[in-house]
Amino acid sequence: MKTVVDNLQAEITRLKSLLGELARHSSVKRWHNPAYDNFTYLGGHYRWEPLNESGRQVQGRLLEEYRRFSCTLHALLREQPEATLQELEAADKEIQEVVQQQGSLYNHELTHYFQAALTAMDAEIQLLNRLHGGSDGSPLFVPDTNALIFNPALEKWQFDGVPCFTIVLTPPVLSELDSLKTNHRVESVRQKSEQLIRQIKEYRRRAASAGRTLLDGVPIVKGVCDLVAIATEPKMEHSLPWLDASNHDDRILAAVIEVMRLKPCSSVLVVTRDLNLQNKADFAKIPFLEPPDPV
Repeated sequence: MKTVVDNLQAEITRLKSLLGELARHSSVKRWHNPAYDNFTYLGGHYRWEPLNESGRQVQGRLLEEYRRFSCTLHALLREQPEATLQELEAADKEIQEVVQQQGSLYNHELTHYFQAALTAMDAEIQLLNRLHGGSDGSPLFVPDTNALIFNPALEKWQFDGVPCFTIVLTPPVLSELDSLKTNHRVESVRQKSEQLIRQIKEYRRRAASAGRTLLDGVPIVKGVCDLVAIATEPKMEHSLPWLDASNHDDRILAAVIEVMRLKPCSSVLVVTRDLNLQNKADFAKIPFLEPPDPV
């Protein structure tokens, strides 16, 4: 499975392809020549020529997809030193200026601008190397509440081609489980929620007996599956800008972004059967898979 950084590098490769397509529709023209014109202009003497309809379609698609990628990058790097954030902003500005094709230009060579944008994209990916957070090679699966209710027997979870993995419990999910055990109208859901909470408390007891906490992680099935919990709620204001703090699925995705930020060298996936959450994960470029069927 691809790591967080691998997925972002693949996305950059796709964006570069779109940038190359935009370049084929683009052209630069000189609009001012001080040797012949009767006025002096201190800015650039070249400008972008208007795109044709096909070019505008490519431009719109590239701008939309790059902005989504950029939002993810900003969310992952938000705790980095100011110098790193300044480098990120400089690279972002370079790319957006080429994609939006605005402003006067100082060079007549079209390749000069598109090569600068490609270099800026490479610089953005290089900034991810400054994120810390090693990996033991096992993927991190972040389930939503419904996935846990669907199959609460975590010790029996298995995924094809995945010999070992870690289940990550996030605050939005744990809060909802606490609510469901008393407030859900369906008794079977209340029972499963209560069962899960008892299981999680038992895993906490196991961790404590080994001098650890659930935040450190505890084996569910030794050598196959571990469980780890996250204590802090996601900071929605620092996450993807289209996520809504009042929406439970959006809070789960924000929590996943935090897992990605802390573990960029690991594979991080959402586990859900919920179609709407799957669509939102797709939009945010976060991979997902469905929980295993109960045995």
